[in-house]
Amino acid sequence: MAKAKKKPSENVQNRQQYTRINYLHQAAAYLAVQNAAKTSAQGFDKHGPSAMTEDAKNPGHENVARRLVADISAVSKKVVIRPTPAMRRTVCKACDAFLIEGHNCTTTIDNLSKQGRKPWADVMVMKCHTCGHAKRFPVNCPRQKRRALRGDASLDGHVQDAG
Repeated sequence: MAKAKKKPSENVQNRQQYTRINYLHQAAAYLAVQNAAKTSAQGFDKHGPSAMTEDAKNPGHENVARRLVADISAVSKKVVIRPTPAMRRTVCKACDAFLIEGHNCTTTIDNLSKQGRKPWADVMVMKCHTCGHAKRFPVNCPRQKRRALRGDASLDGHVQDAG
């Protein structure tokens, strides 16, 4: 008796590694959010200069979340898997901190093109408060097709002969 053929969607290579990376990302997100909620609740209860020193002494789950993010990059490099762009945008690649808007990062929109005259040149800047690293992403800019899929442009910049 022959085996039943698997559907193409079931034949994903490194499925266990994708699952592991996804789990590590979810765990890092959970721990980072818990730490953000804990520090914001402590900030309302305590006032004065001593409150900042106590928060600095007790980083909570932030270091564990940072370790999980480092594990994500290690696993993805070892198995040669590219994390999704949404997953990469939530992580500071300089210090491996999980970025949470308003807690440990600030997001602004910049347009440095001739005093902002070009509306298609808007750039979203995410600045990490932990290390000061800034990530820049284009906003409202449609992605260009890959060169092989473009119909109008000739390959390798050569002009094709008409006759």
